[in-house]
Formats: sequence, structure tokens, C-alpha cells
Amino acid sequence: MSEAEQNKYINQLRRQLVNAVERIKTLELDLEPEGRITEAFDAMERHIDEKFAAVDEKFAAIDKRFDRLEHQFNRLQAKIEVVLEAITGLGDWPEDELL
Repeated sequence: MSEAEQNKYINQLRRQLVNAVERIKTLELDLEPEGRITEAFDAMERHIDEKFAAVDEKFAAIDKRFDRLEHQFNRLQAKIEVVLEAITGLGDWPEDELL
């Protein structure tokens, strides 16, 4: 290999090394705790937490409405039982006569 070819090869390796060092620095900046990737994950985490908080509030409201509806249903069922007992008179019979 001639001296010119060696110099060309060394310069090529030097450029590749400089390029590799720059890429490593970029990755380090992206991956360090204050880097862009960490910031992006933090932003996503905040967004997800906000969405889950909103969903939790909606489920709490639905649970409250369901509890109220269940209470109203139980009251209605009790009233219907009272009306049926009054109409049929079944509530006045002793239990052993029902069999």
C-alpha cells in the first residue's frame, strides 16, 4: 500500500471515528436524565396520568349514579311487594300454610 493510499485510509477512518463520536454524543444527550427522550416519556406519563384521572372521575360519577339507581330499584321493589301482599293477602298467611 502506498503512502497516499495509507493517508487516504487513515483520513477515512478518522472521519468515521469523528462521525461515531458525534453519534454517541447525540445519543448521550437524548438518553441522559434531562435529555429529549426522558422529557418525551415524562410528557407522555403526565398525559396518561391526566387521562386516567379524568376516567377515574367519570367512573366515580357512574358508580354514584348506579348506587342511586340501585337504591331506587330496591325502594320500588319493596313498594311492589307491599302492594302485592295487600292485593293477594299472601303476607298474612303463616309460612307452613304456604307449602
